[in-house]
Amino acid sequence: MRRRNRRQWAHLALAATGVAAVLWAVLLSANPTIWCRDQVMHPGEVCTNAQGTKVQTYEERWSAAQGARPVVGVVGLAVAGFGLALYGGGRRVNTSLGRVA
Repeated sequence: MRRRNRRQWAHLALAATGVAAVLWAVLLSANPTIWCRDQVMHPGEVCTNAQGTKVQTYEERWSAAQGARPVVGVVGLAVAGFGLALYGGGRRVNTSLGRVA
C-alpha cells in the first residue's frame, strides 16, 4: 500500500469539506433555526438591527436561509470536485516522475 503525503491528505480534506457542505445543504438545513441577536425567532416575529433602522420578519429570514441552500450545495460540489481533481492530478504527476505517490 502506498503512503499518502501531506499534500494528498490536504486535497482529500478539501474534498471532504466540499462533501460536508453538500450534505449540509441537502440534509441539515432543510428546517433551519432562525436567530435574531442571540434569540431564537418563531413564525410571526420580527427582528430589528441594533440601530432599529431595519426590520426583518421571521419569514424573510427563513426565505433567505432557504435561498442559501442551493448556493452552498453548488459551491460545496465544486470544492469537492476540485479537491478530488487535485488529488488525482497529484498522483498522476508523482507517478509520471517515477515517485511513489
